[in-house]
Amino acid sequence: MYYGWRIVAVAMLGLGLSNGLTSYSFGLLVLPIGTEFGASRMEMMWAMTAGALTSILISPAAGTLMDKRSARVLFTIGALFLSAALVLISLARNVWEFILVFGVVMSVSNTLLGPLGANTLVARWFSRQRGRALGVTAIGTSLGGLLVPLMLQTLIDAYGWRTACLSMAGVVLLLLLPPILLLVRSRPADLGLLPDGAVAAVDAQGAAAAATNAEMPDLLRDAAFWRISLAVGVLMAAFTAVLANLVPFAVGHGVAPKQAALLISVISVAGVSGKLLFSVFADRINLKTAILGALVMVGAPLLVLTQSPVFWVMVLAALSVGMASGAFLPAWGAILARIYGPLVFGRVMGRMQPVTIVMVMLAMPMTGFLFDVTGSYSAAFLVLAAAVAVAVAGFLPLQVRSRD
Repeated sequence: MYYGWRIVAVAMLGLGLSNGLTSYSFGLLVLPIGTEFGASRMEMMWAMTAGALTSILISPAAGTLMDKRSARVLFTIGALFLSAALVLISLARNVWEFILVFGVVMSVSNTLLGPLGANTLVARWFSRQRGRALGVTAIGTSLGGLLVPLMLQTLIDAYGWRTACLSMAGVVLLLLLPPILLLVRSRPADLGLLPDGAVAAVDAQGAAAAATNAEMPDLLRDAAFWRISLAVGVLMAAFTAVLANLVPFAVGHGVAPKQAALLISVISVAGVSGKLLFSVFADRINLKTAILGALVMVGAPLLVLTQSPVFWVMVLAALSVGMASGAFLPAWGAILARIYGPLVFGRVMGRMQPVTIVMVMLAMPMTGFLFDVTGSYSAAFLVLAAAVAVAVAGFLPLQVRSRD
């Protein structure tokens, strides 16, 4: 078996644990920690805001490090930060200590182990099969979203949130650190290989020097960079807004809370299915078409929900949005690698992430504000659908020219 698939397995594990303990498990900590510290819901939400701001600040530097420094060292730092964040959360004495730890320490780990770190590493190990490899890697985000919150909630119910966080810190070290130290190598040349498993007399030092000295394009004047940023940013913003608001939307239209909660499971399962399908067909389909398809699969349900808010339509919308998330996350990495090449991949994605995060940060309060003003999600969903239409128009002229 080609060694690159071991790299995929480690990247997938890192994605699952980091994403599962941040994006998907944050809600499990809000109530017990907020209750113990007497914190308002708004105060608890500052942890997510702090995390987003930290990501904006460190992503460009992290992308540069991923291109130029040892991936094994950076992944190890990410694992240690993730474990340390959980230990420090278990020791928090007030809500502001929790906000600081979750917003800074956890965010550093999520940047290094998340899509930026994982996609940068995997993209270097594959060329012809890159789309498939990135699709398989991205499954980690959905599996982490399904399994990690279940494990954390079981521990919280049995032992309380402090012991649960401390236990998860041990799980991270035991599950993640050994495979990182044993298996992760920065590039195929380190083992005398070429991408996809071709064997050649490869100069590892020369390959590392080429990555370090690779010329960066002028991204500020690069139309492709901004077209992709707009499309991916809108996709992330719309997906995050739907994920956060679909359950209250359903409950507001008479769906029982337990039944409404199933919609999130539908999104997660559809996300896994979408990534599996993408991994099978990724290297045979047009990546531009994949992202355009994801935009349509997110935008159309938003329009339909405003006109027909019945449960079976909500289920179809959840399926569509989940499948879209399964396609656009790996397609994003694949199209960046195709256009810019693997040598500068980390730096390009690291500079693109702040743009996409800002869009997510704007979408969340906008959705809440419009609901507060109108008493309905219709206006917010229409605005998000309009943003998707703008993203489609901006993305259509993109020219995908390979620099591999």
